[in-house]
Amino acid sequence: MHFKSVSYLLILLILTCHNTMADSIKLKNGTVLEGKILEETPDSIKIEYNLTKSIKDIKIVKRSDTLEISKEAEDEKALKKLTTILPTADLITIEGYDELLNGHLADFIRDFPSSNLKSKVQDIIDELQKEKKLVESGNIKLNGKWISPDEAAKDNYNHSAKVVLARMQVMLKKGRFAEALDNFEILQKEYAYSIAYDESIPVTLGLLPKYDIILAREEKAFEIRNKEREEQYKSMEADDKLRTEQAFQSAMKKFQEKVTEAKEIKKVWLPINKWDLKSIKDARQTIVKETKTLESLNLSVNKITSKALSEAYQSYSSGDLENAKGQLGTAKTNGARGKSIDELSNKIESAIKEKIETERAAAIAAAAITKKEKEESEQKAKEQEALKNKPLPTTSKNTDLENSKTETAPESSGISLQTIIIIIALLLAVSTVCAKLFFKPQDEGTDFAKSDSED
Repeated sequence: MHFKSVSYLLILLILTCHNTMADSIKLKNGTVLEGKILEETPDSIKIEYNLTKSIKDIKIVKRSDTLEISKEAEDEKALKKLTTILPTADLITIEGYDELLNGHLADFIRDFPSSNLKSKVQDIIDELQKEKKLVESGNIKLNGKWISPDEAAKDNYNHSAKVVLARMQVMLKKGRFAEALDNFEILQKEYAYSIAYDESIPVTLGLLPKYDIILAREEKAFEIRNKEREEQYKSMEADDKLRTEQAFQSAMKKFQEKVTEAKEIKKVWLPINKWDLKSIKDARQTIVKETKTLESLNLSVNKITSKALSEAYQSYSSGDLENAKGQLGTAKTNGARGKSIDELSNKIESAIKEKIETERAAAIAAAAITKKEKEESEQKAKEQEALKNKPLPTTSKNTDLENSKTETAPESSGISLQTIIIIIALLLAVSTVCAKLFFKPQDEGTDFAKSDSED
């Protein structure tokens, strides 16, 4: 059970316990009368006592017959007036909470500052102040439940309709049928496809016969009422009669202005006045006409329509646009029309269009990112391929060394060639000399030998 419900229950139990307390008179014959002492005299006591749980009776008891008299304390009597405050009714305004807090509750605290029951009353005050803060922050109480602004915004159409229905039910409880029908007409004209309107139809069909009985009574009493007024005029002085008649005619003029205004805005339920027979008869005719209209409605189709529309609002709020569009289509197929329907339709279409554009932009952005990533991947692959084909750092140094040697080779080769030529030249020269040395001397030696032999 919700904590708030528990707190209500505890307070209610406390108040109920005190509510059972009452005055009592114990008679000498053993009889105990419990109820409320209405009057006391030196010789007797007048008491309203409970004959049964639902039947009360009044009895005068002689003091000489009484054995014991117990009176309910004044603070206990005062506390009884507070038993109906909690749980609070639906749709209480901030001003309504102020009236409760500044009424009997404030009187109790002021009148019984030392009462043992003061803490119980303070609990009620604290609870009302909490609820007042909820109302101040935009919350609203419907069917005993608190609805936050955020919850109401999810389906404001049906939420607003529920508020009107709740007001209608409040008027019904008070027996103010004309005002209840004014609220029904709001549902009929502004929230004809709401769940609350569906719920209000059987309620209205139930109140119309009761309202007709009241109007029929007023119609019958009209002639009597006018005769009584004429008789009162006869007993008045001329000046008093003139003032009274002027006030009466002024009131009737204001009433006719209200009727004219109501007709201009095409109200179904026009104002009535007990002094205007036509307004009473017109209202009875409207009852007959509206009863036939309401009885001819296909409530099963109405329920399908209102449910689909409610789901459309809920789906739109949650972002399920496709379902919202589908449910709204169902409601329209069943005849849902009006400003609120058009507004919801436009919102859904705009949201779908915006979603498509957002998705398209996201797709373009994703494609651009993919393209960029692909280019970066290709570039990275090329770089990796280049690195793979590039010689290692050590090979590069050797290559540089070889290149250096190659570059210096022509210069080294030129010097070697000259050296070779010189060496060859020297070798040729040496070989020539050697040839002369080795071969020529032999001839000469032979010649010398010959000479010697000759000698």
